[in-house]
Amino acid sequence: MRNFLDSLYKNHSLVYKYFLYVLTVFFIVFFFPRGGKFKYEFQKGKPWQYNNFYAPFDFSVIKSEAEITRERQKVKNNHIEYYYYDPAIVREVDSLLQEEMQLAFNASDLGGAEFNRIKSVAKEVVADLYEYGILSKIERRNTKNSLYLVKNNEAIKLQFKDIYSLSAVEGVIREKLAQHGLTAYESAFQELFFNLIKPNVSFDADLTNKELESEYSKISYTLGNVDEGKLIIAKGEVVEDEDVRVLESLKSEYESELWKASNQYYILFGYTVLVAMVLMMLFLFFKKYRPDIFKDNTKVTFIVVNILIMVFMTTMVVKYNVAYVFVVPLCILPLILKTFFDPRLGLFVHVLTVLILGFVVPNSFEYIFLQTLAGIVTIISVSELYKRANLFISVGQITLVYIIGYFAFHMIHEGNLDDVEWMAFG
Repeated sequence: MRNFLDSLYKNHSLVYKYFLYVLTVFFIVFFFPRGGKFKYEFQKGKPWQYNNFYAPFDFSVIKSEAEITRERQKVKNNHIEYYYYDPAIVREVDSLLQEEMQLAFNASDLGGAEFNRIKSVAKEVVADLYEYGILSKIERRNTKNSLYLVKNNEAIKLQFKDIYSLSAVEGVIREKLAQHGLTAYESAFQELFFNLIKPNVSFDADLTNKELESEYSKISYTLGNVDEGKLIIAKGEVVEDEDVRVLESLKSEYESELWKASNQYYILFGYTVLVAMVLMMLFLFFKKYRPDIFKDNTKVTFIVVNILIMVFMTTMVVKYNVAYVFVVPLCILPLILKTFFDPRLGLFVHVLTVLILGFVVPNSFEYIFLQTLAGIVTIISVSELYKRANLFISVGQITLVYIIGYFAFHMIHEGNLDDVEWMAFG
């Protein structure tokens, strides 16, 4: 036991490196997205390089995000909002009408018959105004003509013109009095109803949103099904838009099906072996060509931690929005290592990091090509980066490589410069 501890103490530096190596492999594989890898690479506008490809199982063709967004917007534009009819306000107005009539009109002066006639017309005005309710201007949420009015637990489809506004009350009173030959009492009626009438129709946000979500749920996210054994694409055929749609759908289904309890351990083991091989090259490079760094655990840890940071940042971006994968400042890695160590080491570490990230990014060839090229530009760019002018020049050169590379690949895939995604530069 004592000899073992002595040996461990004497070789603690080497033991630390083994520990760091295993821990780094573990964290990198841990950061990787959970899922299998589709075994075919394909790009729009390029020939299918494999044998005739038949559907390995039944699957659905998934609509694109743009198509789903357009359908959701169409549903939203056609959606009719719901408004709530409050009967309590109507009952309150009816109750107040009985009291206010006594104050507004003197029954003894008018006589019983005339007073009852006026009272009957007043009730007609209230009934007319509150048949579908009164809506305040601030409650109207859209410019559509239709709405659903929820009255007595029943949704009635109406036009906005069927519902009165407060500004329309005066005209309704004038019209009703003219019909009954009571225009002499218009002033008293207007004063009476000015203090009496209240809006009783309000926008029902909860029900509107609930119904809108219900309409959203009816949207189909698929365009159809592909049966097992159907030819998807033949060898040598150019991959067109429709082929990309079908292949992407199959890829998504394939990778989700592959990641099952029976397969996940094999997938994890495969990732672990490949990552371990890449990191082994890094440590062997240190030992053979940079023995001074290999002996210094602090320097080795510094380099490995920087690799982990880049892998973590990239995998997080891939997880949340793969469109921004080039936003990750991967070229900072060779820039830092070039500054603290030497250019050759910076480029070697950068290439190994890019190889690792090639497992998780889409269009891995494009990614590896552009990132490797950008890394080389970083290494051969101006020295003395502590001078801000030189740093800006270096960043400009790297950005130019990305822009030129993006346009070049876009022309290869599309055959033109149409539909350039300018957000990719943002």
